[in-house]
Amino acid sequence: MIINKELISKNSTLLYGKMKKMYRYTFSELQKLANLESTDLCLALIQLLQENKIMQDKGPQGICYAAV
Repeated sequence: MIINKELISKNSTLLYGKMKKMYRYTFSELQKLANLESTDLCLALIQLLQENKIMQDKGPQGICYAAV
């Protein structure tokens, strides 16, 4: 698999924009919201975590993500 940094950046920007609609999301909710495959969503989440734009924590539904 070749890592495409432009695609990761594009997906993370798209995801971050959509995450502002609600406070907390599960992985599956984000997958439906952004219409991304698992790998692309994981890479976008990693990018946003590294940029400190989102946080993750463990809740009753499992790991959840929220825009900071």
